[in-house]
Amino acid sequence: MLQTIVDDLLAKKILPKSFRYWSELKGGTDSTVGIIGSPDSSLKYVVKLNRPEQIASENTFYELYHGIALLPKVTYVDPGYRYFLYRYVPGATSYVRGTKETLMHELIERVIRYYVPPTSETQFPWVEDPERAKEDLDYARSIIATRLAEDDHHLVAELLARRRARIDRDRLYVLHGDFGVHNFLFEQGTLSGVIDPIPSLGRPLYDLLYAFCSSPDDLHRSVLVSAVERMGGNETIHESDLVDDTIIALYMRLSTCLRHHPNDWHEYLKAWNEWVH
Repeated sequence: MLQTIVDDLLAKKILPKSFRYWSELKGGTDSTVGIIGSPDSSLKYVVKLNRPEQIASENTFYELYHGIALLPKVTYVDPGYRYFLYRYVPGATSYVRGTKETLMHELIERVIRYYVPPTSETQFPWVEDPERAKEDLDYARSIIATRLAEDDHHLVAELLARRRARIDRDRLYVLHGDFGVHNFLFEQGTLSGVIDPIPSLGRPLYDLLYAFCSSPDDLHRSVLVSAVERMGGNETIHESDLVDDTIIALYMRLSTCLRHHPNDWHEYLKAWNEWVH
């Protein structure tokens, strides 16, 4: 498939003739990703294939936030939304644990600060929709099961019910939606890119908490409070609500940890006990 796409891009003169060398990279669950280049050029491109609705969604997100330097710059979109092409973003997902406070501040200053509300044409899903949140909670509980006490499971259900009453559905923003260290690129320890959005509508705090909980290091209240204070914005976030939201986000991350990074469980459990007990 990648070879066919490369041939198509060359035929359409989207790429110069020398750009015929490609290799497949590790993509997401549904996506195929390849890097295209030339032996005589340092310029490289990334081609990403996915379901048409996902390619269209990502492209819309990148168009909306084209001014954010950390995001890929799309140069071509297939008319049928089978794939898109963007300039290669140097770096690797090599997050160095113990640098979370610096990372959080960079994400706020270089990405989250630029988030905007949706327009009437925006069709992204609401990531904190109560029905969706209930489904996510039930699934997380089925994974975590007896690894947490029954009181902990009940606590998160109560916090979700309280959150439902205080979220303003009319004050949402367009979010990255998968804002974790697995989608952050680093060069020599410095943040160099943010890739692979699952565009959603929600509070900027959702993405901030997603990033905060996406690795088990430095899950301390002081680190998060410092980041939230830096984020500012028009919405006042009370510390008690922040604690509630963090417990919900951390609970969901416990489930993800068990499915994909079980070796991190004890670190996450330590953080859970610090936030809850």
